Amino acid sequence: MMPQMGTAGGMEWLNGGTYGRKFKEDARRYYGSLIWFSGRGEMIPNEDSFADLDPKVKDKFGIPVLRFHWKWSGHELGQAAHMQKAAAEIIDAMGGRYSAKLQSGDKAIKQGGVIIHEVGGAMMGNDPTKSITNSFGQCWDIKNLFITDGATLCSNADKNPTLTIMALAWRASDHMLGLMKRKEL
Repeated sequence: MMPQMGTAGGMEWLNGGTYGRKFKEDARRYYGSLIWFSGRGEMIPNEDSFADLDPKVKDKFGIPVLRFHWKWSGHELGQAAHMQKAAAEIIDAMGGRYSAKLQSGDKAIKQGGVIIHEVGGAMMGNDPTKSITNSFGQCWDIKNLFITDGATLCSNADKNPTLTIMALAWRASDHMLGLMKRKEL
């Protein structure tokens, strides 16, 4: 692969921050030998992450706005620290060097919303007392409201949920069509 913009960026930890001829030599020397690890994991539901209606703030129609409360649990923080440790062990086993310092706690993980694979908030299920929608994303309390995004997923492992969301939306559309044909919607 041809070098691209930024190919030698961030190399100062290897070459002492030099520029000029030495920098060009080091860029050639290290080109193709650098790797990047980026871990992904599951955020599990926790008591500190929920949405409610703001008791004070209202929209222009006087309706209370949605307010989000969100916090990493020990599960996610431990998972992120473990990923960093495992990546460092792999690099060590290969005889490599790494520039990043191993972190723990809140420093070991990106802030929420950065990765953008968030799901949950309107769980799908079989019990109207424990879920918001049925298995087709149809709200238990509002029969003509279908939720066809990631809100119905109770969790997401470490992969992009887009294909699952698309499949569930297609399934919900087929169900809606059937309900409409039977004049039940």
